[in-house]
Amino acid sequence: MKTLIILLPLFIFHCSQIQWRPASLAVERGWSETGKNIVQTEVIYEEKDAWNPLSGTTHKRNYRTKFRIYEISGPGNDSGDPPIYSYEIGSWTLPGSVYFHSATNRLFWIQGANDEYGGPFRFPAVWSPKGFRSFEPKNFLKEDQTIFQFVPSPDGGKAAIILGKLNSDLIIDSPTLIIADVNGQSSSYDRSYFEFPLAKWEEGPEFKIRWSENSDLLYVRVQNQVFKTNEKAKKLEEAKEFPVCFYPASSFGPVGISPGGKGGDSDIARDMEPPPFKRYKDKPLVKSLNQTKDCSQ
Repeated sequence: MKTLIILLPLFIFHCSQIQWRPASLAVERGWSETGKNIVQTEVIYEEKDAWNPLSGTTHKRNYRTKFRIYEISGPGNDSGDPPIYSYEIGSWTLPGSVYFHSATNRLFWIQGANDEYGGPFRFPAVWSPKGFRSFEPKNFLKEDQTIFQFVPSPDGGKAAIILGKLNSDLIIDSPTLIIADVNGQSSSYDRSYFEFPLAKWEEGPEFKIRWSENSDLLYVRVQNQVFKTNEKAKKLEEAKEFPVCFYPASSFGPVGISPGGKGGDSDIARDMEPPPFKRYKDKPLVKSLNQTKDCSQ
C-alpha cells in the first residue's frame, strides 16, 4: 500500500503529460505598405507528449491561426488598443508568408491543408474585411504541387507564386512561376493568371523574386541569371539590368517574431521596430549580381 501511495502521484503526472493541452507558436508580425498597419499572426494548436520519450517531439492536432490587424498612428505598440480587424482560419499558416495591404484591405497568406505543420499540402489564400471573394487558386494549383512563394505586388493587385512538385529527395521538380490577378477584374476572354515554367528552383539565396516599385514588372533570380516578366508577357526575358535589392520582395510583408510592447509570446517589454520597407526603390539599377545587396538593413 505504501508503494502504491508513492507511485500514484507519478502515475497521475504521467497521465497528465499524455493529455491534449493548448499550445501556440511565437507570434509573428508584418508591416503594411503604408507603415500604418501591422498584422499579427498567431498559430494555435493542441499537443500531447509521445509515449516514447526518446522521440523528442510531441503529437499535434487541430491547428488554427488568428490574424489581428492593428492601426499604428505613432510610436505606440500593438498590445494596448484592440485590433481594427480580426480573422481566424482552421489551419496553420506558413511562417513568413503573411502580408497585409492597407490600401486594398487585403490579407495574403499560405495556408496548410492538414495537421502536418509546414508540410507540402498547402495553398495561397486572400481575405479582406470588405468582403473580397475573387481569388481562386484552384485555377492554377494542381493537387501534386506545393507552393513555396506567395508575394503580393506593391499595389496589392497581383501576386507572384512559385509552385513545384516536391519529390522524395526534397528536390523541386517542374517549378513554375504564376502571376495571378487578385483584383477579380479579368474579362471572360482573359485568364486571371499567367504561367511561366522555370528551369530550376530551390529555396535558397540564389533563387529570389522581386516586384518592381510600380508593380509593372517581376524580377526572378535563378542562380546566376536574372529574368523579368509581367502578366502580359509570353515568356521570361533576361534582364540586362535589375534593382540592387532582391530582399524584401515587395514593399510590405513579414518582418519577424513578436510585436512591440508586452503580450503575445512574451511578457518582456520591447520597442516596435520601424517598417523596413520605406526604402523600397528600383533604383539604382545594376547589371551584375555581384552588385546586389540586402536592403532590409
